[in-house]
Amino acid sequence: MPPTALHRRRTRMASVRAALLMVASVCLGCFLSVTADAEGLEGRFEVRSADLELQDGVYHLNARLALPVSDAVRRGLAEGVPLTIELDLDIERVRQLLPNSRVAELTQRYHLQYNAVSARYILRNDNSGQQQSVGTVDAALEMLSEIHSLPVLDKSLITTDRRYEANVRAKIDYGTVPFSLRVLMFWVNEWHRESDWYTWTLQP
Repeated sequence: MPPTALHRRRTRMASVRAALLMVASVCLGCFLSVTADAEGLEGRFEVRSADLELQDGVYHLNARLALPVSDAVRRGLAEGVPLTIELDLDIERVRQLLPNSRVAELTQRYHLQYNAVSARYILRNDNSGQQQSVGTVDAALEMLSEIHSLPVLDKSLITTDRRYEANVRAKIDYGTVPFSLRVLMFWVNEWHRESDWYTWTLQP
């Protein structure tokens, strides 16, 4: 093979190797970017505290949730992706020889979404229809993590000579995402989370 032809072949092979290295570098960068954005809900999602407070013959729930949210989730919320919190409450009468009997069961839903027209984050209580609005995503998430005076149980349903257990857990969901946005937000599966049950004794 003439030297010039051999030189051209080696040059082509070097160019191919360089192109392959460039493609590999781009793919690695994309993978690292996906990994960083796929964090979704960072840290532990949990009910940190909860109690039932008696007011005017009705027990009201107070609860504090831990909502560790990444920058990726904040960006999604700013783009209009809705975020839903479901709060499950279960109250049982404790029995010694028989399984506990359920006294009350409730699911409370909260819906958070950015309104581009008002440039405000709207937090809606889906059960009552009540709405609140705040100007920043962090303020909205803080509001979402605090449950205050939620009426859940009439005092007449329990008796003072019995022991009861209250159980609360939270679920978080990204809700319905438009297809065009879903293609970009491949990390939204990280928005499906469920906490452990938080249990305490209710003394009438």
